[in-house]
Amino acid sequence: MDTQPGNRAIRTLWLIIAGYLLCAGVAGWMMPWSSDDTRWPQYLRSRYTPPDEYAHLAYVKYLFAHQALPIFDDPTGNYEAHQPPLYYATCLPAYALGTALADDLGLDDPETGGLLLIRIWSILIGGAVIWAVYALGLRLFANDHRKALMAAGFAAFLPMHLVNLSGITNDGLAELMVLLAIISACEFVVRPSDRTTLIMGICVGLAMLVKSNSLFLLLVGITAALLATREWKAESLRLKLTGRYVALFLATTFFLCGWWWIRNQVLYGDPLAQKVFIELFSVDRATPEWFFERGISGIGYLQMILFGTALSFWGVFGQANVYMPEFFYLLGWAFTLAVAAGLIRATRSRTRFWDAAAPCWVLAILSLAFVLAFYLRFNMIFYQVQARYLFTAIGPLAALFVAGWSGLWFPPRTEEPRLAPASRRVLWWALLALLLVVALYHLRSGAPCLGLPFVGA
Repeated sequence: MDTQPGNRAIRTLWLIIAGYLLCAGVAGWMMPWSSDDTRWPQYLRSRYTPPDEYAHLAYVKYLFAHQALPIFDDPTGNYEAHQPPLYYATCLPAYALGTALADDLGLDDPETGGLLLIRIWSILIGGAVIWAVYALGLRLFANDHRKALMAAGFAAFLPMHLVNLSGITNDGLAELMVLLAIISACEFVVRPSDRTTLIMGICVGLAMLVKSNSLFLLLVGITAALLATREWKAESLRLKLTGRYVALFLATTFFLCGWWWIRNQVLYGDPLAQKVFIELFSVDRATPEWFFERGISGIGYLQMILFGTALSFWGVFGQANVYMPEFFYLLGWAFTLAVAAGLIRATRSRTRFWDAAAPCWVLAILSLAFVLAFYLRFNMIFYQVQARYLFTAIGPLAALFVAGWSGLWFPPRTEEPRLAPASRRVLWWALLALLLVVALYHLRSGAPCLGLPFVGA
């Protein structure tokens, strides 16, 4: 297959990104702008606001006003103050422009102008995420543009992912940098050199300046170094070059983000600021112990995590309490089960989806495993069943969904599909489109406010 992306595939990718920008723009416009947004009933304004948006905005406002980094010492105020600063620094031009143009836009509060411009900036970052998912898909599916485009479409139109990136959040830039780090690791495995090592270290260092939970990328980079030299027969040379690559990779990463770790160590006694976050954030947040004291068993708590994750992967919006109709979740779960069945079938196929790019799949699955582990650990400390935390690995997730969907239509040990390729792709896009339309319809002002599904009246 041609190793260069075809013009048709690139045009299709731009159409996907344009569709994402349009739908995300609609979502960003519809959601409440402030506690004074008269388009929404007062009792719903806070509920339908994107999660943690005011805290993220408070970080940007602090940077703008003080030209200094905030200190996390008050969980009732800016509880995102422990976050690394890169995303918030990139928001400063949008905030400055939005506040300056507020009067010209007919907005009563300059802060509303800043909020809307930062939402637009976050949506644009999401467009870059879609491009990066496509780029990763090309590497995982051996330059199969159609599968890479399906992965990009999944990331673009998965309702929870799209709506989350329509608000002010550092999630989008974190996803982008993690994707670029995985892509650079894949490139390094194919072409190990000092240059590709530096690129990988730069991507990981920047990712660490967006979110501290990108720490797992250090292990992904080290794994890439081991994979890159795995077939070299001269053991002494292999060990020497592997050590060289790992040292250069870690040095580059530390050069970029080491100052942030040192600052946190001085301020909080913890380079990642996790201890102070857990100490202060737990003041008014539900913890597993809170549920155990009320009679919930350990198994019951795990069931709550599974149920909440299954709902929020497809769409639980606002302050994690804006739900969709039950058929929305049933359709998403059917989609997931079909993909899971396809992944199982794919392992029994003559040509397995990972054969042509096994090292890249190792790095992608390893990244997803670390993100899942972080999510479970986080929920062992706080009850935070929001699957948007899993979207740090949106690239590997999207690729697995495509692999499972493709494997679903091939009987074991044959290469004859049960459904024509065009029909499979049409069904894929139709399911995503239906889910997104339902979500956007129920996120508008005036839509019925639904309660927790499947639990009775």
